[in-house]
Amino acid sequence: MAKDFFKRIIVAVNGSEASIQAAMYGIMMSRCYNLKMKAIYVVDTATIKYLSLNKFLIDEEKLHYEDQLTQDGANYLKYVERLALSKGVKIETQLLTGGVYSEIVKAADDYNADLLLLGGNHSNSSKGSKSSTSDAEKNILLSAHVPVLFVQKPEIERLFKNI
Repeated sequence: MAKDFFKRIIVAVNGSEASIQAAMYGIMMSRCYNLKMKAIYVVDTATIKYLSLNKFLIDEEKLHYEDQLTQDGANYLKYVERLALSKGVKIETQLLTGGVYSEIVKAADDYNADLLLLGGNHSNSSKGSKSSTSDAEKNILLSAHVPVLFVQKPEIERLFKNI
């Protein structure tokens, strides 16, 4: 049933522990159900532009900041690719620029994804309080044309090592 239901999954990586755990979850799903998988990272040039226009960043800082985020994104995607290869999963990666939520939604549409994975904010879950959902996450939920799965599984690293 799952094979027929999901064929292509996409995971948004931002370098947070939660997003890397979501990537691990996606890799495990891909391996178990023979799914195609793509990982994306969005360099948030929309926020950089906003900060620059409002004089929070000067042009030199803007370029440096964008270059650093691009380099970080490439490194995170390489890391996720190595994780996938360690489990025998072929993964496609893509570095994007623009507004985070709009680029994630567009990437899911362009990839014809059946499921979008995001790292859940489980930093407060052990204390029993509800996690807050960011504006970007809310916008993704409201705009996505595919189901969105927030991965909140802190023990995923242990499970990932054992498959």
